[in-house]
Amino acid sequence: MPKIELTPRTNRNPKDKRPPREMPFEMALRKFKKAVERAGTLQKVREKEYFEKPTWKKKRKKAEAVNRSKKKQASLSPAAQPWRKK
Repeated sequence: MPKIELTPRTNRNPKDKRPPREMPFEMALRKFKKAVERAGTLQKVREKEYFEKPTWKKKRKKAEAVNRSKKKQASLSPAAQPWRKK
């Protein structure tokens, strides 16, 4: 899992003598959620929550591939883009 920096940044201006403030909890929580999402941790947990039979896994992967290909075809076909001139 990636490292999440929760300590406050040092002052950018060397003349600034104010002590650094602590990071607000909401901001730290947002950073944590983004890091977990980027790492794919929750997705892995959800996948392993229940046992998936090999046939179900194969069926799901095939459906995902079909959806990806349909989406790609829709974005490439000129009929789906009426604003483009032929």
